[in-house]
Amino acid sequence: MKLQWSALALIAITGCSESPAPAPTDVPVVDADVATVSDGGSPADAGNPSDVPPAVDVPTGASVVINEVRAVGDDWIELKNVGTAPVDLGGLVLADTDTSVDGGAPRPSDGVRFPAGTSLAPGQHLLVVADLADAGAGPQMTCLGASGPMTCFHAGFGISASRGERLYLLQSGGAVVATADYPANAVVDGRTWGRLPDGTGPFAACAPTPGSANAAP
Repeated sequence: MKLQWSALALIAITGCSESPAPAPTDVPVVDADVATVSDGGSPADAGNPSDVPPAVDVPTGASVVINEVRAVGDDWIELKNVGTAPVDLGGLVLADTDTSVDGGAPRPSDGVRFPAGTSLAPGQHLLVVADLADAGAGPQMTCLGASGPMTCFHAGFGISASRGERLYLLQSGGAVVATADYPANAVVDGRTWGRLPDGTGPFAACAPTPGSANAAP
């Protein structure tokens, strides 16, 4: 039976590293059942992981983006299906950057691998709570309490607010489906770094809205 997620189904991930983050090296990018979508860039990204080219061909079918990131306070990451068809996330991996590699690279070994049958409906969000020492596999019921959805995923890696971070959504073979850059010191006062408008716009400071549409602070 496929895992069905309500509009408030989310994924959670976190983690921190304070060493300077080098720009990631080239990794294969693929157009498959899930569209390849970049972070779209931002002037605030200067001096942080280099931008990938802006998305110019977001199909009308299934398309998943990294939609919102929090690195100040509780670390978490939100995905959204911005397409018109359901997406099977089974086998995909949400990962951070391995700064021990010269030039930086995705680190799938510490990432969240979604189990087979994890389905994300059109317009739905998925939460990953990060920086958890006891991150469990599969869907979890311990998320963000009253401020978030009842179901999420856990990640052991954290997101460095002071150094900045590049996040990846990868296919099982390592090909990149989507990326997002969290610039160093991007936000303050517990705000998040998310797409405005929700799902489709460039990244900007947002009010925390785990599992629901992004909103300006």
